[in-house]
Amino acid sequence: MGTDRQVMVETRNLDVEINGYPVLQGVNLKVEEQSFTGLIGPNGGGKTTLLRAILGLIRPDRGEVLIQGVPLGTGESRSWIMGYVPQQINIDRRFPVSVLDTVIMGRYGKIGIGRRPKKYDRDMAMACLDKVGMIHLSGQQIGSLSGGEKQRVFIARSLCAEPRVLILDEPVAAVDLAAQDSFYRLLQQLRKEYALTVIMTTHDIGVVPIHCDAVACLNRTLHLHGRPEDILKSEVFKKLYGTEVEAVMHGRIPHRMIGGHRD
Repeated sequence: MGTDRQVMVETRNLDVEINGYPVLQGVNLKVEEQSFTGLIGPNGGGKTTLLRAILGLIRPDRGEVLIQGVPLGTGESRSWIMGYVPQQINIDRRFPVSVLDTVIMGRYGKIGIGRRPKKYDRDMAMACLDKVGMIHLSGQQIGSLSGGEKQRVFIARSLCAEPRVLILDEPVAAVDLAAQDSFYRLLQQLRKEYALTVIMTTHDIGVVPIHCDAVACLNRTLHLHGRPEDILKSEVFKKLYGTEVEAVMHGRIPHRMIGGHRD
C-alpha cells in the first residue's frame, strides 16, 4: 500500500474448495496494521469464506494465512486474538443470556472455557459495553435487542478479547439506516483508540471511500487491492463482475451496490 506500516494479516496463494467447488483461488492479500480494509465483491465471490479462513474457522486446501508473519495456528500466532462480528446475529428472544454475559464470552480465549470469570473480566466487559454505548442494557437479555444494538454488543464482546484484528462480515446488513452512520463512526473511534486492524466485507461501495483506507476486490480470486480512490471506478467493476455498480437511494442517502440491490 506504499506505507511503512507492517503487514498484520497476509494470505499466500490461498485456495479453498467446498464440496469440490473452488470458492477461493490463489488469493494473495496483505493487510497493514491499523488499516481499515473494505472487502467487496459479488454474492458468492468468496468474501465470507476468506474471512473464515483468516479466522482459522476453515482450513485452506492450499496456501497459508499469516498473522504478523507467523503462520496461523502456530504457537506465536495464537496470542494474536482476532475479534469477529458475524453477518447474521439471530438469537431467540427467550434465550436466557444477558448482554453482560454475552460480552464476557469474549474473555474465554484469555480465561479458558469452563473457568469462571473474575471481577477483572466482568469489569472489562462493562468497560467495553460502555465504549459502545450499551452499558445501560447490560442486564437485558441479548435476544431482546434490535439488530443495531446486537451489533454493538458483539463488537464489545470482540473488544473484550483484547484483539489486534477486528473482522466484520456485512456488519450493517440487519441495521436500519439511521443507525448505520453512528455504527461506522463508532468503528472508526474504536480503531484509533485500540490501534485495531479492521477487515470488513460490504456490498455498499459508498461507505468504502468514506471509512476505508484500503479496498480489496474479490471474486473467487483477488482482482484489485489498493486505495479506494484508485480502485473504485465503475468500468473496472463492470469488467470484473459483469454488472454495473448500481446506484440505490435509501430515502435521500445514495448507496452504490455490487451485484444488485437486496432489500
